[in-house]
Amino acid sequence: MNGMNQPVLLSNRLPPAIIALIQRWVSLHGVLWLLTLACFLVAWNRGLALLYGLFALSLALLLISHVMPWLQLRGVKVERSLPDDLSAGSQGTLAYRLSAPGRRYHLQISDRLPFAEQGHPLFFSRSDSHNHQRQTFHCERRGRYLLRELTLSSAYPFGIVTRNQRIVTEPLEVLVLPRVFELSRIPLPVVADARSDGDLAVPQQGGHHEFAAVREYSHGDELRSIHWRASARRQQLVVKEYERSDRPTLLVALDCRPGFNQGEGSRSTFEYAVSIAASMIHFASRDGMQAILVADDGEWHEQVIPAYAPDLYILYELLARLDATGSESSARVAEQALVSFPRANLIAGFRLSGDSELPALSSYLTHIDLEMDEESFLFPLKRYQGTGRRREGNRLIYRVDALTPLETLFQ
Repeated sequence: MNGMNQPVLLSNRLPPAIIALIQRWVSLHGVLWLLTLACFLVAWNRGLALLYGLFALSLALLLISHVMPWLQLRGVKVERSLPDDLSAGSQGTLAYRLSAPGRRYHLQISDRLPFAEQGHPLFFSRSDSHNHQRQTFHCERRGRYLLRELTLSSAYPFGIVTRNQRIVTEPLEVLVLPRVFELSRIPLPVVADARSDGDLAVPQQGGHHEFAAVREYSHGDELRSIHWRASARRQQLVVKEYERSDRPTLLVALDCRPGFNQGEGSRSTFEYAVSIAASMIHFASRDGMQAILVADDGEWHEQVIPAYAPDLYILYELLARLDATGSESSARVAEQALVSFPRANLIAGFRLSGDSELPALSSYLTHIDLEMDEESFLFPLKRYQGTGRRREGNRLIYRVDALTPLETLFQ
């Protein structure tokens, strides 16, 4: 009974199509025009001076609402800049500089960023000759983007009429680096009759193997491992880092074919493969392994990352620019790359679960076969088989789906 006595909202009585039509055509601006016209007709019919005054006031209000936003937008220029590098899956910032020949009020910048969630517009309550603001957003997907235009709007002074103006800015290239996960391990090379794989051991420091790099001195390092010339040059103690001769060499081959790119946006098989490749090479270099990335997106790419590389930006930049526009499978790319890099003995490749094409590898090479479950990317709400791993000889198979936590992929 209590529910029957409650008032029923109008929005619950009307069909959604009627509500959408009302919201589209009924606005404060339209109501004021109807009120102005009604005042004029009644005043002209009855000859009432008060209604003539109300008509003049409404008309002045409308004229000011139309003219002032247009005046606020005249001569305004907007510049963008990128203060820091952007990475998928993290927060990013763009800086905006607004300049005008005089004082402006209530300006709003709306910038469509194809690599980020739609953010809130930037609002300048008052702008003098130069104003600066920063917009923070969440980067969704890696890639190369060129920003050329944005929308500047104003509804000054009453908020009744909003004028929008498209501003063509200086082209700004935005490079969103791939997301990198902190892996705790990757598989070891195996032999054909081995039964298990394990973690990679941490490389020994200060040994008598091949010199790889230098790092900052830590408490407990031996004095004989200090690199005295580099320490004098840097004005701080650094020690020599050596690469063990028995460390594996990792080769990661990407599949850049359009058919391999299943899914949408950042949740696609190709985007997951790029993140896995970046994460594996990051782990390998940090743990004293040489790593090689090869890909063919219509142009052949190869990047060698040495052990203990201090900066992997060149790798991340290459991965950020890759597109799914190639014609060679991961298996074919790996086979071609082994001709140039015969020392590689740990080969990582990608394929869809329905693709049985595998590289022709010798028995002494370990194949990390990353099998992407394309159905989980195409139909995220559907039940999927789930992750898992198995071994077939020297091939270590890891199944990856759209919900796989990539940081625990090899655990």
